[in-house]
Amino acid sequence: MKFIKHTLAALILTLNFAIAQKGDSTLVFEINFNLDSYALSKAQKAKVDSVLDLAPISVLKHVEIYGHTDSLAGIEYNRQLSKRRVQSILTYLVYNGLDPLLVDADYYGEERPKYDNAAETRARNRRVEVHLSIDPSLFPKPEYRITSEKFKKGERIRLPNLNFVGNQPIPVAQSFSVLRDLLEVMLMYPDLQIELQGHVCCNDNYELSMERSKMVHDFLVGNGIDQSRLSYKGFSNKKPLFKEKTEKEKALNRRVEVLVIDNSDRVENVIALDKKLDLRAPVLGVTFFNKKSRLTPQGDHSLSLIAEMLQHPENLYFEFVIFDNINDNALTKGRGFAIDRTLKKMYVPRELFLVRPKPATSRMPDSDNNNFLMVKISEK
Repeated sequence: MKFIKHTLAALILTLNFAIAQKGDSTLVFEINFNLDSYALSKAQKAKVDSVLDLAPISVLKHVEIYGHTDSLAGIEYNRQLSKRRVQSILTYLVYNGLDPLLVDADYYGEERPKYDNAAETRARNRRVEVHLSIDPSLFPKPEYRITSEKFKKGERIRLPNLNFVGNQPIPVAQSFSVLRDLLEVMLMYPDLQIELQGHVCCNDNYELSMERSKMVHDFLVGNGIDQSRLSYKGFSNKKPLFKEKTEKEKALNRRVEVLVIDNSDRVENVIALDKKLDLRAPVLGVTFFNKKSRLTPQGDHSLSLIAEMLQHPENLYFEFVIFDNINDNALTKGRGFAIDRTLKKMYVPRELFLVRPKPATSRMPDSDNNNFLMVKISEK
């Protein structure tokens, strides 16, 4: 815990927002908002990111979020404003990989001021308090990279820090580093053959576990690895490592693993990969009302989680392709416009993404209403 305390002290000195340590395993910090504001600015997101550098999502066992306002405006208005502030923080944490089931949240409007509501101090009450409960045993080994593994036949290796947008096979921007490492491993060991295995926790979702392992497979093939060296499977929640009695056990069961099918002692010298990489992934759950170009509530929610990632691109570009597998070119185009419009309304910078319609491929099954949607993510 000494490391955490020293890092925390440095964080307090460098960031202009409240943060404190409560007990041995809880970090408490505040995010302040402008008058009548609830959307997170780039600066506010950077502050949250700085805390998550100290306490990554993967080590959190419980999170509490409490919203507040100053005493200006009416009581009910302020309660709703504090609720929206909580929702903004929660959405951003979920985008970063937090399981919503770990969260308790509430909102109080002006009812629980921490600071005096005089003119010179009331702005400090426009805040959200976040309590992060940490399980120190979940901290990864320092500087661990899969490139340090030997990848011996029969070994099963978990891909560390491979996180996805909620309920999607789309990796978050920060996961590009482990995908790059896996590509480097495949180049380093030219005789290495692997099976990629996707797992989810808690609920039976075979499609998601399969699509996540397939995304990694397709990434490797798309970046030059012979398909004969690769296979993939999805196991849903059928092969848990733990019984899922605790949140830690659930987190450890959500994973993509590499099973080494074969390898030899032959090792190639690989120069550090500096080429620009890209990957493709299907986009799930972006649904529309029947024969309409209007998103369903589920579709809007799925797109909002993706939009959060697009606001933090880490030098990435996103190209969405909506396929006309519904045999209605005009409706497909209209739905493409709807996706484009919705992303812009969610404050995704226009220069970071493109949405375009495309005819269905010959191998793509027809559907009455559901367009197939995919995204290509490219390093700039």
